[in-house]
Amino acid sequence: MVSTISMAGMVLQIVFAVCLPIAVCIYFHKREAFQWKPLMVGMVIFVVFALVLEKLLHVYMLQLNPQTAQWLSNPWMFAVYGSLAAGVFEELGRYIGFRVFLRRADQRKDGIAYGIGHGGIETVVLGAVVAIQSLVFAIMLNNGTLEPMLAGQAPPEAIAQLKSQLTGTPSYMIALVMWERGVALLLQIALSLVVLHSIRSRKPVFLLYAIVLHAAINFLPAMYQAKAVSIWVAEAVLVLVIPVIWYIFLKSKRWWSA
Repeated sequence: MVSTISMAGMVLQIVFAVCLPIAVCIYFHKREAFQWKPLMVGMVIFVVFALVLEKLLHVYMLQLNPQTAQWLSNPWMFAVYGSLAAGVFEELGRYIGFRVFLRRADQRKDGIAYGIGHGGIETVVLGAVVAIQSLVFAIMLNNGTLEPMLAGQAPPEAIAQLKSQLTGTPSYMIALVMWERGVALLLQIALSLVVLHSIRSRKPVFLLYAIVLHAAINFLPAMYQAKAVSIWVAEAVLVLVIPVIWYIFLKSKRWWSA
């Protein structure tokens, strides 16, 4: 059985993941009065590059190609590959979004709007959608309908693992997910400012900075995904990310004032 506290935490995670991007959007729109097009482009680019193209690469590298799948069974190789893939796909997608679809949107407020769209849809997908799925499975498990529903669609080992995750995930994981989503959203805004500055100043090195920074931040979470480090080690990197975000926000004001 999944406890009432755990299910309440799932509901809280859904509400948080939906309300956080809305609150951030309202806050920055009042301060910056940005247009809505960069925000919408940011959402679409994230879906196309992170959820479609990057996932297709993962399917090939981890499932369809036996040789690369064997290489990536090593936690270090997996973490390097996963973090670089995230950095390259998302930052190149961001670059293409500004360069192709937002050619006249080169103000700081446009970078902020794009980052809210990019990070906002990421927060909803990785926070709310995942929690909704977990909540549905938890209700089915408590009602005794989970195994009959999944029988024939998933192997018994996968069903047993799902049940273990639903019943064994500690409550504090909900707080960690919310903390992670909050920092990630602000990071996406900061990275959008870096990439837009790269285009505006005609300095491609800033695009490289964004890719490297994105990959470096994703490395320890990828190690956790490979079960090579604890969740606390993976989340600790986010504490170090906050000063970086703050620095980029302050520095970006100088970029545009110059």
